[in-house]
Amino acid sequence: MYNIAKRIYSGGEMSNASSSAIRISTIGVAVGVMVMIISLCVTSGFQGEIKNKISSLLGHAQIVNTQTLYSNKTNPIQISDSLLEVIQSEPNVAKVTRFVLCRGMIKTDSDFRGILLRGVDAAFDTTFISKSLVSGKMPVFGADSVSSDSILLPMRLANLLELKAGDKVYTYFFDNKLRARRFVIAGIFETNMADFDNQMCYVDSRVAQKLTNWSHDQYQGAEIVFHDKDKAAETIYDIASKICYDTDAYGHYYSVSSVEELFPQIFSWLTLLDTNVAAILILMISVACVTVVSGLLIIILERTRFIGVMKAIGATNAQLRHLFLYLSAMIVVRGLFWGNIVAFSLLAIQKFLGVLKLDPATYYLDQVPVHFPGYQILAINVATFAMCVLVLTVPTYIISRIHPARSIKFE
Repeated sequence: MYNIAKRIYSGGEMSNASSSAIRISTIGVAVGVMVMIISLCVTSGFQGEIKNKISSLLGHAQIVNTQTLYSNKTNPIQISDSLLEVIQSEPNVAKVTRFVLCRGMIKTDSDFRGILLRGVDAAFDTTFISKSLVSGKMPVFGADSVSSDSILLPMRLANLLELKAGDKVYTYFFDNKLRARRFVIAGIFETNMADFDNQMCYVDSRVAQKLTNWSHDQYQGAEIVFHDKDKAAETIYDIASKICYDTDAYGHYYSVSSVEELFPQIFSWLTLLDTNVAAILILMISVACVTVVSGLLIIILERTRFIGVMKAIGATNAQLRHLFLYLSAMIVVRGLFWGNIVAFSLLAIQKFLGVLKLDPATYYLDQVPVHFPGYQILAINVATFAMCVLVLTVPTYIISRIHPARSIKFE
């Protein structure tokens, strides 16, 4: 039966209607698979790029003052060297960086803007910010005993205030009294993350501590980067069990939270993309199934006389159903092949050439990202093949209603 199906598929004695049915069915499967793979790869790339940006800026988890979770104030917490050793003793912890936050204002001769200073020390990973620099250079924070007067400004803020690298700027901070500080703009960066590019400025952590009037061991918190982010929940639990039951030297309690918990609005938005992809997968698989079922029905009806002859010489209904299932499977496999070829070609062009651009102000990225999740792509192909073959078993039961005596006379 397989050889007969192969002969029919190859075009032997194929009518125009059957040829068109096979062609349309193949195109239907190819288009469905192509759309599913592209949707999956783009969504996966988008989620991955955004999450990588956030983890580069904020880490995978943060240790903060418990009061910070319930207010917008910059509440300090003691992050001592001994506490860092406890955190770094966890096997999944790759890096721990202390930081200080300080809200204030930056002023020029003609304008002013609100800013959020982020004080960092020598342990700060400059890789991502260095790649995001558009002018100037990356200063060295915490390298010596003298605090640096360098500041990194986001490009949007610099453009609004008409500032450039090398300019001197004055900043003002309001606590119980007014504090002023002059900085020199070492560099200007752009992350395409609106929340950061509108106000986040980087300075030496010792400068930020002086501006907030905190002690040398008091910080806003500590960022933690994991080796394996899939084990984040387990690692956070282990860290919390070691530090969250004690207070620091100032009577404050520690809290360990993932970035998903600290910034739920961003991650909730990314989670919604999974719902969109699921809807696309269901729709495209349905389209592929409908096209191959329609094509098979046309082929069966075109081959009514052939079915009658086969029954007359002893072929059973089961054997004939297998024959047409083999034929349908060949159509589906060919559609999968061309769908994958076209999808990967288009995705490769986008990945290496970046043809399709995005508005960074809306999407946080300047071009459509692409990621190839191998197992999920394989699952799409397997699921599409399985679903198509499964639904094709239904129209093959028409074969059992075809009688040899009448079908042989069928024109």
